[in-house]
Amino acid sequence: MDKLITFVKENKKKTILTGSIVLLIIIFILVGSILLVKIFKRYDYHEIENILVTSTKEYLQKNSSLLPTVENPEVVIEASSLISEKFMKEFSKLSKDPSCNGQIKVIYNEGFIRYEPHLECQNYSSLSLKDMILNNEEIQTENAGLYQLNNFYTYRGEYVNNYLNFAGESFRIFKFDEDKMYLILSDTANELDQSVYDDRYNETTHSNRGYNNFESSRIEESLLGIYNGFFSYYQNYLVSMDACTHTRSETDFNNTGDIECTTTYKTPISLLATYDYINASMDPLCKTITSGNCSNYNYLSKATNKWWLLNGTNENSYEVYAVNVRGSVNLEQANTRKFLRVVIAIPSDAVYKQGDGSQNSPYEFYLF
Repeated sequence: MDKLITFVKENKKKTILTGSIVLLIIIFILVGSILLVKIFKRYDYHEIENILVTSTKEYLQKNSSLLPTVENPEVVIEASSLISEKFMKEFSKLSKDPSCNGQIKVIYNEGFIRYEPHLECQNYSSLSLKDMILNNEEIQTENAGLYQLNNFYTYRGEYVNNYLNFAGESFRIFKFDEDKMYLILSDTANELDQSVYDDRYNETTHSNRGYNNFESSRIEESLLGIYNGFFSYYQNYLVSMDACTHTRSETDFNNTGDIECTTTYKTPISLLATYDYINASMDPLCKTITSGNCSNYNYLSKATNKWWLLNGTNENSYEVYAVNVRGSVNLEQANTRKFLRVVIAIPSDAVYKQGDGSQNSPYEFYLF
């Protein structure tokens, strides 16, 4: 019996020792595998773009004198500098692509910093949202789509693929140039209260009908509240625009923007100018802002509620243009309440992510 107990104890020790050795071997293999994966991992192109941005942020923390400023608003950091100073690995250790290089534009944007990586590989090239659209959209002369108009690329017609998702909302791109892409909410902002354009005392009418001067209006205050609230996490990707605020007559035929842009107001958030509404229509009889024909063949004419345009009339100081649910434009007293379709601008060189601009597959761009 004693021999049996001794045999069991000795074998138990051997079993425990063997199990421990096996466990250590398994742990060693797992750790080794993890290290090998980490050492030899290859990243996709967008992951490498993220590495470029992250490395640049670390690099600029050590070299803060290189940060962009008001006087020098754009700085370019070459990937070669990041690699030589050990802020990132060589591209050959990051990508399966045999040949890559890159740079990062670091842009000062009114107190915020924006990063735009540009990766060039044998099988990939970072593409801006503007270039993606121009590569895939044929410039139109008769059909609905993208037109070259008044020094802008402008969408016109009833059915156009110009949807873009940003900040959790659906927008339409209504025009863009080399620098800025102008967006308007796809519909009125139903979650926001209606807003008066202005309800200050107007000495001409001896009443609180308000003034149709955007720069000093109540609606300008409301829009800035939305900008500082709803868009507070996205302000490094919003660029200021010169809103064309000059008044327009009901009988004016000039739709180039020359009338409205006689007066401009720099702002990060605005409303749609009257000439932009006219230009979105393809009806040849849409020549004046209050023409009912402007609701035809116009993707902007469909909205759930009545909404304000940016401009007032120059026939008096208290009426402003607004679009009704049928898409027709009328003059309304500034102190009446309407819904908002805010206009914002993003950089045209934002890095394209996905989408074809259709309602089911809107454009998206990367936020770094």
